[in-house]
Amino acid sequence: MPLPPLGPFSSEDVAGFLSEHGFTSNPAGLITHYRGDLTFESDSRAYLDINAIAVRRGDIVPDRPIRITFRCETNGTFAQWKLLSVVELAAGVPSNALDREANFPKTSPWPRGGEK
Repeated sequence: MPLPPLGPFSSEDVAGFLSEHGFTSNPAGLITHYRGDLTFESDSRAYLDINAIAVRRGDIVPDRPIRITFRCETNGTFAQWKLLSVVELAAGVPSNALDREANFPKTSPWPRGGEK
């Protein structure tokens, strides 16, 4: 059974995934994420990493990138990608996304009015 495509993801899509798990993204928006931005661990599991400074939990900037993980579920008739988890990466887990830089404040509210 062929798997359905996953992505591309608009800024609003990614903001929704993050919001479901207690994170917020810059109110001015995020970049659009294309299929090529996804890392496929297997045929049925893929993830998208988001730079740490593009995300907040309250006013707190995570130290590591946020990983949005998807799993393809099948019921014998059709396959569908589902959001599996949204978590801050543990120390040492490799990612192409960026950690919070040491000089970037840990507590950093979003700018008022949605400016970047």
